[in-house]
Amino acid sequence: MMAVTHVAIALAGSVCITGSADPRVLLLAGIGSQIPDLDTTKSWVGLAFFPLARFIEERYPHRSVTHSICLSLAIALLTLPVLFLYGWQLWLAMPLGHLLSCFSDCFTRLGCQFFWPINKDIWVGGLNPRNRLQTGKPGEYAVLASAVCIFCIAFYVVTGGGGVHQWVTQVLFPTPQTAVELLRQENQKAIAIKVEGNRKVDGSLVNEIFWAIAANGSMITAKSATGEILRVGEAGEISPKRVDVLADRLPIKIKRQQIEEAEAESWINSLSNDSLIVGTLQLEDAADLELPLPKPGRMQTVNRSVDGVVLDHASKQDLRSLDEFFILSGEVIIKQL
Repeated sequence: MMAVTHVAIALAGSVCITGSADPRVLLLAGIGSQIPDLDTTKSWVGLAFFPLARFIEERYPHRSVTHSICLSLAIALLTLPVLFLYGWQLWLAMPLGHLLSCFSDCFTRLGCQFFWPINKDIWVGGLNPRNRLQTGKPGEYAVLASAVCIFCIAFYVVTGGGGVHQWVTQVLFPTPQTAVELLRQENQKAIAIKVEGNRKVDGSLVNEIFWAIAANGSMITAKSATGEILRVGEAGEISPKRVDVLADRLPIKIKRQQIEEAEAESWINSLSNDSLIVGTLQLEDAADLELPLPKPGRMQTVNRSVDGVVLDHASKQDLRSLDEFFILSGEVIIKQL
């Protein structure tokens, strides 16, 4: 097959299987698709790496050692650290691109030794040689066109229907607005985001992964790995320079609750430790309420209102300042991650 056909098949397969349109995933899948042709100096990749290609060509038959699923597994093992550092999608891309390229060569007239060195038989798809693909012939161009179509459709679906413009926005020039739009699309799910920027309180650098749990305008409400609730945005606790949307999602259990003159301490104790409360509460003797100051750089989740408090993703611990008020009423939304 032609190099461009291998690349098209690898890109289409990687987007469909990994569900990612990350340019790094696409690049690695494309590179993986060219590795099989390192066994000949006639290919463009063989010319680019001529000494290596000549070394392999002089010692192994064409479509043997570099066209084997065993090499795909070897690539996966050698790149295993990528799995733990950057996630499974980036790790899988190159061995997947290589495997798809080898598998597609099984449908050409020459076939390949797909299980070399375990089995050195040449594997060829299709019993009728006339129906097998030939390099540069109409059959291959049909496969190329089909792969491009599949890639375009999968790309459109993965990027949320926004095509190239949305992909460029999300992947190459990510902003908080990208995460905001995805939060509105995702139903009851927290979205993993990687934020690079500065903390407003002291100007310290931020390069962390958060769970985006809500959006208000262009502002993202996020939960840190330590459980802190922060706002990411120009008016928030973190001023972002870059916000990358990651693949991970976390279900959010949401329950709406109407409170009618409940004992404050009992109601607070009934909440689970991972609850985040949004809503308003009316308190008896609200004028006597004294709210503690939040820690520097942390979002104020409990705010005073005329007759009580407004809660913005307040934790169970944040509500302890209300324990002394015997009766409370209101309507709240309880979120659990």
